[in-house]
Amino acid sequence: MNDAKENWLIKDIQKDTIPGISLLKAAEELLIDKNGTDVIVAVIDMPISIDHKALKYNIWKNTNEIAGNHIDDDQNGYIDDIHGWNFIGNSKNENIIFMHYEFTRFLIPEKMGLPLRPELASQLPRAQKVYNERMEYAEENLLGVKKMDSFYYSTKNTLSKLFHDKIIIDSKLDSLSLSNPELQEAIKLHRMYQDENIDDSYVNNKMLMAKERLGIQLNLDYDDRAIIGDDVNNLNDRDYGNGNVSHNTEILTHGTKMAGIIVSSFGEESLQDIMKHIKIMPLPISGLGGENDKDMALAIRYAADNGADIINISSGKYFSLHEDWVHDAIKYAESKDVLIVVSSGNVGIDLDGEPKYRYPNDNSHTGHTEISNNFMRIGTSNYALDSTFVHPATNYGKTEVDIFAPGEEIYTATSIKNEDYAYGSGTSEAAAVVSKSAAIIKSYFPKLKAHQIKDIVLKTGVQYNIEVSMKDSLDNRIKIPFNELSKTGSVVNVYNALVLAESLTKNSSN
Repeated sequence: MNDAKENWLIKDIQKDTIPGISLLKAAEELLIDKNGTDVIVAVIDMPISIDHKALKYNIWKNTNEIAGNHIDDDQNGYIDDIHGWNFIGNSKNENIIFMHYEFTRFLIPEKMGLPLRPELASQLPRAQKVYNERMEYAEENLLGVKKMDSFYYSTKNTLSKLFHDKIIIDSKLDSLSLSNPELQEAIKLHRMYQDENIDDSYVNNKMLMAKERLGIQLNLDYDDRAIIGDDVNNLNDRDYGNGNVSHNTEILTHGTKMAGIIVSSFGEESLQDIMKHIKIMPLPISGLGGENDKDMALAIRYAADNGADIINISSGKYFSLHEDWVHDAIKYAESKDVLIVVSSGNVGIDLDGEPKYRYPNDNSHTGHTEISNNFMRIGTSNYALDSTFVHPATNYGKTEVDIFAPGEEIYTATSIKNEDYAYGSGTSEAAAVVSKSAAIIKSYFPKLKAHQIKDIVLKTGVQYNIEVSMKDSLDNRIKIPFNELSKTGSVVNVYNALVLAESLTKNSSN
């Protein structure tokens, strides 16, 4: 990415000729003399590094709870939930990193000789097919990672033996190479690893993930709720979890990235007073694998009960054992005036196709009718005004996807070891951009209801008359008009949304 595209998502198509959300223009022209109010955005995701320098001043605090006294002071059902609640741990602070894929969970009852619920049984062949494909990938991946591991540690051992304290000194490698030509290949590999930020931690994590993909995520005999100890099929069994919302963030990095996008000022002083009002409520439900519907449903309810204005869900899956629980939670959030923003997914498929397998969703069981009016699903746009205007893997759908938002090469906080910031791309990033946009609208127009903010966002997107390259059902590349990819056919625009929000607010007060 060149310098002109740096932080492109906040820029304006007319002023900068870059198809961002016009946030910088809104700050400088619409919000400069206005005061915002605090807005709470619940991030239902992986754990979040709440002490990260980009996040620590934007983390929600439950002021009705006293830290560390092991008492449910506010009587909300959660003990010591100072900054949110971790749904993938227990009271001993033992926490999950790896969990089953949802398609693995589909196959476990059959292996145990237990019948799957009749309404789900028809999905078993699909689950088995995906499981077999993932198993084949996992076995091949483990072989590849073992090879990488061998090369990496062989290279490290070869070079470290040449130094007295076995610590490689890069400045001396050239002279060693000249005196010993056999070392040239090892030095070449060592420098390649450095250029690509490959170190012990990276290699060890890759090996751990490759092994646990087989040992846990795809293992039909493994109990991935053993640490938690709950009845996963009983929504009323809620006595689990803990207040540690920041565990294992070096490997579970996704939540930190999403929170970073939602609160970032992107180095612009004019945005700092705006973004300080957004408070992140971390609600970890995701490890490496697939989120559990029970955790999703309870996290949505926690957010709704504890003051969240917006819920960001930058995740999803293509199987769901308890879709009804999540639907009930979405409707509960609607009753509490909470807006939910969800990513559309990164498989590059048309979600309007039948049957509809993308969760969570707000579809009724009879078709594309929405069960609520507080739910938005987001696709990913790019900064290039050509056939690559959308992310190549974004899911789309004239009915199922509401609107698109910038999600390509977004600079954000990260919890990866030895890094503070990194670029990310996908519908996860796009959903976080929309949550950010909705939070700004709510901050400056706090009387607006969730359904009004949704309506404003969808009505004020910018249209682009571009044909984009997408995949059809046979995986062939085809050209589709951008305005056919979503319900609105547009890209979110904060400037336009704030103009309409102000107009509606003035009209309602007259």
